[in-house]
Amino acid sequence: MARHLGPRLVQCYHCRHRFEVSSRAQSTSCPGCNKALMVGDEHITKLRGPLKELRTCGRITVSKRGRLIAETIEAHGGIDCQGIIDAKKVLSGTTVTLGPKCDYHGDLTAPAVEMQKGAKVKPSMFAVPSDPLGLTELPEAGESG
Repeated sequence: MARHLGPRLVQCYHCRHRFEVSSRAQSTSCPGCNKALMVGDEHITKLRGPLKELRTCGRITVSKRGRLIAETIEAHGGIDCQGIIDAKKVLSGTTVTLGPKCDYHGDLTAPAVEMQKGAKVKPSMFAVPSDPLGLTELPEAGESG
């Protein structure tokens, strides 16, 4: 029998309104601005893009063979890149992990960056503020609230 997880707190990436969603929700609309939101995790396993934006209240994972090309990437649950990310601007609410085979290009704003030996990073601006998206009250990815 599956364990029931309670609702989780998310923040709209359009208007920054905070509200609760079901732990199983993949998408919803914001009660603050009525715009559509992705709240589930995104798994990139092949070429995805070029996109204007990829935003989610969840986590973005780029596999070893994955390639994500976008102007703007925003993931409130963090980013794990084992493949390729090519973006102008990347925002993360939690730690960004750049794996040993990662090829990364883009300006990054995140509270922490973990670069493993072998990761390739093209010259970019990295900012590491303590709370880039104002998510301090939101639980870490994987925690139940």
